Amino acid sequence: MKVTMKKEIERYRAKHKKSMILWKKARQQFPAGVSHNIRDFHMSHFDLSPPFIKKSYDTKLVDVDDNIYTDFWIAHGGAILGHAHPAIIKAIENQLPNGNQYGMVNEIALELADRIIEATPSVQELRFCSTGTEATMYASRLARAYSGKKKIAKVIGGWHGGNDTLFYFVQEVKHGIESKGIRNQTQAGILSFDYNDTQGAIQIIRENKEDLAAVVMEPVLGAGGAIPPNEGFLEAIREETEKNDILLIYDEIITGFRLSYKSAQGYFGVTPDITTMGKIVGGGAPIGIVGGREDILEQANLQEGGEVWIGGGTFSGNPVSMAAGIATLDTLKQGGEKLYSDLDTMGNKLRSKIREIVEQNNLPAFVTGVGSMISIHWFKEKQEKIENSTAIKVFLDKEKVANYQLLMLNRDVLTRGGLGYLSVKHTELDIKKALKAINEATKIIGNDK
Repeated sequence: MKVTMKKEIERYRAKHKKSMILWKKARQQFPAGVSHNIRDFHMSHFDLSPPFIKKSYDTKLVDVDDNIYTDFWIAHGGAILGHAHPAIIKAIENQLPNGNQYGMVNEIALELADRIIEATPSVQELRFCSTGTEATMYASRLARAYSGKKKIAKVIGGWHGGNDTLFYFVQEVKHGIESKGIRNQTQAGILSFDYNDTQGAIQIIRENKEDLAAVVMEPVLGAGGAIPPNEGFLEAIREETEKNDILLIYDEIITGFRLSYKSAQGYFGVTPDITTMGKIVGGGAPIGIVGGREDILEQANLQEGGEVWIGGGTFSGNPVSMAAGIATLDTLKQGGEKLYSDLDTMGNKLRSKIREIVEQNNLPAFVTGVGSMISIHWFKEKQEKIENSTAIKVFLDKEKVANYQLLMLNRDVLTRGGLGYLSVKHTELDIKKALKAINEATKIIGNDK
């Protein structure tokens, strides 16, 4: 390790003394110190602690050592309105005196459902649950029940949560199985194809059409690399699934209400049969949604002959999540096309500027994204084109990824996956700060060969 990176490690340690103390305790309480594997933010690589956060507002996070970060991770992408948006906080405050959990049907859940159904082309009926993992699990269960078929095809690198149904071909792009405790992909009936590989997807669909219940995919590959679809890719899969009587499931847990008020399916003009959502729709409170065509969702209507249990869980339709979700969607709707146009413009500008920095420093990094989704991938050698997650996993330089994460944190910019997401609260000053930090980080990485 070069002297520069050793100094950066010591700089971080000096700035995070309280976090380091908490990290020691956390590692005794939680496996690897976390309740979500990615939340060590690569700091374990350096025997350091991730920053422990105590406060958030707008685009800022404040940690226990009083370091203030400009946040581009923005709550896993969920805080499109920024942290602690006044409309959301007010909605929660108004709800709390009336109770924070009922475990019963409630009117406010109907109000949020109205907004989602009105906005989302594919959704005629829906059910609330509490996480995205639950939503995708229920979606695949509905598809199998509706079709009477067992197999599910998914995109390599597509992250649909940790459920046993879909937790395949995420990091282990070649071998498929991610974790002990689940069956191998053949036993589970899981097939895979690369994102943007139109012919490969069509081949999988045609060869398995008699047994294939659904194709599940993100319209934009999210955790797999913020990779947009090539022209005609989404349309070809929609056409082929319809032709072969196979359901199409869009996982819009990241893209739901991020690219447009009609989500990615409205943005790209391709309508699936089933949609899952989360993150943004909950306004920072826990939520999951599975929705779609009425005839499919009615499989969950046990009172009218349905045969699929999708229970939703104790906290489904939780009034706090419902209130926060309504405030979020109302604010987004009020912002109109301009809100999303401004986010797109900012995203395009930022990606362009980052590409300039990478090219000027002649570094093996590649910038991807669409709209307000932005990612920087650090490779062992330069790549001219990245269209799928397999290419990212094969060429990724984990050492550079960790170094970049540390360098950005030391410059008080919080990123994940190279950068992350924009919110309506990000300002020109935030962008300038990020670009300055990226420029400094890339130069250090470039000299640390």
